[in-house]
Amino acid sequence: VAAQTDALIGGDLYAVQDTPHGVRLVVGDVRGKGMGAVAAVAVVIGAFREAAEQESTLEAVAQRLERSLMREGVRRDSVEVFEGFITAVLAEIPHGSQRVRLVNRGHPGPLLLRGDGTVHTLAAAEPALPLGMGDLGAWPDRAQEEDFPGGSMLLFHTDGLSEARDGRGVFFDPAARLSGREFAGPDALLAELVDDVLRYTGGGGTDDMALLAVRRP
Repeated sequence: VAAQTDALIGGDLYAVQDTPHGVRLVVGDVRGKGMGAVAAVAVVIGAFREAAEQESTLEAVAQRLERSLMREGVRRDSVEVFEGFITAVLAEIPHGSQRVRLVNRGHPGPLLLRGDGTVHTLAAAEPALPLGMGDLGAWPDRAQEEDFPGGSMLLFHTDGLSEARDGRGVFFDPAARLSGREFAGPDALLAELVDDVLRYTGGGGTDDMALLAVRRP
């Protein structure tokens, strides 16, 4: 959902791919503006599509994205391209397993909506710098595993959701507002959530909002 009416491109991104290692996905938010942000989105999605198929671990996928951003920045030799950074969360849902693996690079944690209406935020176990900030330090990515039981959904989002404000300046709290509610599926969840945010903000937020819902049957 774009903050600006009729906007066709922005700095939020997502991609989903079914691979031999399971369903892998990425949701991210570029901290930059203009064509530099658009270029960063293209680099990350392109690198993810390739790495998701080829890399055996989710940690390796994250490192491929980091290297792709650094390489593209050197190739273009332009500070405009990557003047910001990219917060991102990567996920891997193995086939036949009721688990999900997550690598979080400074992004809001996804929400786990269980079939009984309870909501849990899957916060990062270890803080990590966003993508594109590898020159500030290197560290090994470590995927954390969480339960993803049948009948539950995962909601991935950018901070356009969690930083939406009402007329008094109070932030939208997705975990609290979704708690105790039941949804027929991902489509219903997303439709009702977007309507809820629009009502809360009085017509729309000031930042783009990317939402991705995944259900385990």
